[in-house]
Amino acid sequence: MDQSNKRRHVRLKHQAKIKLILPVSQVYIVKMKDFSESGLFLYSSDEILPPIGTIVQVQTTELEDAPIQTAKVIRVEEGVGFGLEFLLP
Repeated sequence: MDQSNKRRHVRLKHQAKIKLILPVSQVYIVKMKDFSESGLFLYSSDEILPPIGTIVQVQTTELEDAPIQTAKVIRVEEGVGFGLEFLLP
């Protein structure tokens, strides 16, 4: 079965720089591959791949004072990046 058929929401390809805040107060600027209503996929090096289940915070750098979203790592692709699911407040 095609992986795209399993998604709850349509993914929109959009390249943007995202501030990634890890639980240990490490902050990185990474590129986004795509996003949907329920999450996003971020490109990253293997050095900053958080394990599945890690709670992180993300914020777009495209808008001044953009809201910070809390998300959970739900998928990791070594050498590529990781997928996040937004957590409801």
